[in-house]
Amino acid sequence: MGHIRLGTLPQSKKWRDVIQLLESSAPLENVAEAAARASELDLRRASDDPTFQFVAQLLVKLPLLARAPGFEAALSELGVKRSALDSVSGLLAGLNDAITQHNFDNGRSSDAGEMGRAALLESLSVQMRGQLPTLFEPTPQEIRKALASFASGQNFAVLARDFFARLSYRSLDYYLSRELANHTGVGKRFADDAARVEFSRALSQHTFEASRIVEEFAGGWYGKTVWKEQSLSQDKINDFTRYAFKKMRSELGRRRTSV
Repeated sequence: MGHIRLGTLPQSKKWRDVIQLLESSAPLENVAEAAARASELDLRRASDDPTFQFVAQLLVKLPLLARAPGFEAALSELGVKRSALDSVSGLLAGLNDAITQHNFDNGRSSDAGEMGRAALLESLSVQMRGQLPTLFEPTPQEIRKALASFASGQNFAVLARDFFARLSYRSLDYYLSRELANHTGVGKRFADDAARVEFSRALSQHTFEASRIVEEFAGGWYGKTVWKEQSLSQDKINDFTRYAFKKMRSELGRRRTSV
């Protein structure tokens, strides 16, 4: 099975700009915006990647499937066993297997798809657990109800923000992690590994704060597309992810100029 990798940024002028910012100890906001600008084309193409499209489809459609009759049958069509609803971890494992099977059926995987997969599973894990009882193990009915809760515009917006925050951080880290080691040591930007880890932690927080822009429009998009127009085609989902990437890139740029 083939694997599609993202571009090799170190050869581009935009990536050299990122390196110069790291060498000059520029503020994190500047580094994040420059890295986002350098990776913009690859992220724009992610919306056309079959694996990422499948992940985005799960993000948008799973809450609706959980809310509608025949949820177990719908999961089976995705390749997820009905027993997956016995626990949150079981559901996540089932979705992970479904994505793997999708890659196998298409004969390839991709970096964009794998980052999307990780972001989706992490977001569902965190956001669903926030909707579930904490004293006892949730029942399959409670797990389904928690997932279905994201079929409202407001709750979907929260889930979408979490997803794109994690995805944006992973995409920036995908490129930056290759370079940060070259700037760690005595007399360099990061005195030691602890300083480099702190930079990564701050970058994660920065992308989460920037992702607020996604939350602001995702709920309205969901309500209009799902409930008003009742038109949730793959093209509509692709347009949504493209716009989310565009807004994240714009917000990272705005935050740089406001520093």
